[in-house]
Amino acid sequence: MVNRDRHEITMEILKKASSGKKKTEIMRIVGISSSQAKLYLPTLVEKELLQIDEKNNYKTTKKGLKFLEQCENCPLFRWNKHATFKNLIK
Repeated sequence: MVNRDRHEITMEILKKASSGKKKTEIMRIVGISSSQAKLYLPTLVEKELLQIDEKNNYKTTKKGLKFLEQCENCPLFRWNKHATFKNLIK
């Protein structure tokens, strides 16, 4: 498995939570530990990219979906980590 940076993990959480998911379900699907979840989820809620509903499900907000869309359109996020620099400048 390739190491993921915090941006990739954040984007993956926002994608998977778009339909509303429990914390443990997000952890399992995204492949993060409970300590990572304790860092990411409250931060994303604080930044208003995620919200917690009455059933304690995390759901991506409109702001979070807009953020995701902007990130997916950014060429830096489409960069393949496995590509060599030489291949990138061709």
